[in-house]
Amino acid sequence: MKEKSVKTKGKFIVLEGGEGSGKSSCIQYLKKKLAGRDDVVFTREPGGTPFGLKLRELLLHNREKRSGLAELMVFCADRADHCESFIYPSLKKGKIVICDRFDYSTYAYQIFGRQEKAHENDFKTINRVAKNPGRAREIKPDLVVFLDVDPKIGLTRVKNRPDDDTVFDAEELSFHQRVREGYRKQIGSEWIVIDAGKRKEDVQEEVWRAAQKIIKN
Repeated sequence: MKEKSVKTKGKFIVLEGGEGSGKSSCIQYLKKKLAGRDDVVFTREPGGTPFGLKLRELLLHNREKRSGLAELMVFCADRADHCESFIYPSLKKGKIVICDRFDYSTYAYQIFGRQEKAHENDFKTINRVAKNPGRAREIKPDLVVFLDVDPKIGLTRVKNRPDDDTVFDAEELSFHQRVREGYRKQIGSEWIVIDAGKRKEDVQEEVWRAAQKIIKN
């Protein structure tokens, strides 16, 4: 029987996109627009909890060789702690939770990007447990905003940004093309797809309009 999404007072919004899609700038724009509201909280994956911050450093900046399956498992471990320690309690309190990446990224990057499709069913099983912190229904977003950008454009932007490179920034173009394919495979009724190749200010306004429809409900 298909799991139903968890029923809470709050709303859950997720921003997704490949490298250089502009997620970070859109998150900052939303923070500016929603400043002063105590019913809105921002978080991210990986790294949405103190334990997750340690996993984030390991996943994004440790360049030691690791298997694709091991990487997949660590992302799910981060999500399990994140859902139980932060997302579910926040939603239960009626908060609007805005998250920079969720399980859609893991599917796109680790299953498609890392070419671990043989473990797709394993991922779905583990991920379902990670999103269901000891309860009968798993956490699912009310809205997924997918910032879709040509990987060639995204990687050019990455090279020009001041942030430290991650292990994913350094991957070949073919990896990022597979990631984009992985995202597109997941598009559903709760998704809004935004062309992130446009002017930054236009993309930010589109994200804000999409988020407003959920926040006001």
